[in-house]
Amino acid sequence: MAITGKDGFVKVDGDRIAEIANWSLDCDADNIDVTNFDSDGWKEFLAGLKEWSGSFEGNFAYNDDPKTGNKGQKAIFQAWLNSEVVEISLNVNNAISLEGDALVKPSIEVPVDDKASFSCDYQGTGLLALPD
Repeated sequence: MAITGKDGFVKVDGDRIAEIANWSLDCDADNIDVTNFDSDGWKEFLAGLKEWSGSFEGNFAYNDDPKTGNKGQKAIFQAWLNSEVVEISLNVNNAISLEGDALVKPSIEVPVDDKASFSCDYQGTGLLALPD
């Protein structure tokens, strides 16, 4: 059954980040070539190291939002400045989330003819926890 994305959100260090409208997660793994003379003409592989990364984006909302209680993006910039690892929770909805520690790289775009927007690339470090 399909799930709508309208209930999604992102948390950083346990705080929901304000004004986020989109997030993505990319998972990858190394493939280790173990092909040898006994492989009958076919390549053979073992699963190697795994990694995860992605991004999230939305409206620029630097400060906390007292109306919703959501945190602004200022904490993400602070974590980047301090070279700190943050805990990211990528939520499809209130019941489904993927979580892990990551390094962040925030970005702001301010075009003259459109709204100011925020984006953040992240690189997971260690395990990505999946929902039960």
